[in-house]
Amino acid sequence: MKKAAGFTLIELVIVIVILGILGAVAAPRFINLQGDAYEANVNALKGSIQSAATLANTRAVLDGKENGTDVTGFDDVVFAAGYPIAGTEDEDFKDGILGALQDFDLNAYKVDEAAAAGSNTASITIRPNNRNTASCQIQYFQAKAAVAATADDPAEPALPARIVAVTTGCN
Repeated sequence: MKKAAGFTLIELVIVIVILGILGAVAAPRFINLQGDAYEANVNALKGSIQSAATLANTRAVLDGKENGTDVTGFDDVVFAAGYPIAGTEDEDFKDGILGALQDFDLNAYKVDEAAAAGSNTASITIRPNNRNTASCQIQYFQAKAAVAATADDPAEPALPARIVAVTTGCN
């Protein structure tokens, strides 16, 4: 009589259970989908802000209104040195760069206003709601107009708006 070759049902079930346990424990260590999603979100928002700032600057220059308001297509957005200002919390930041973005969902982000370290340049910090860390954020630094030289101080060149994204801590 021939002996049957193959695996028994219990052996197959044990192998499947072991593979399931390994998959449940090991897979999340190799695949960090949530962190990657936050990083992609921050990078996409940075691109949107850069595009909005460039478009707003172009429109302000064409309208000849590099300071103040009344730039075509950017109602209620305040401009300084040809770019939208950082924005103020009093206006839910809609008077600045976030107002230049269409349909920006302020509820999905934590936005703080601050002066840039070591200067009087206004800035805002934008973080995804579930990532309250300085290593997963965007900073928008307001443009600065040129300052003429005085007897006591040298001239300062104009600085365009700067957008900096930090994504090292999104994971």
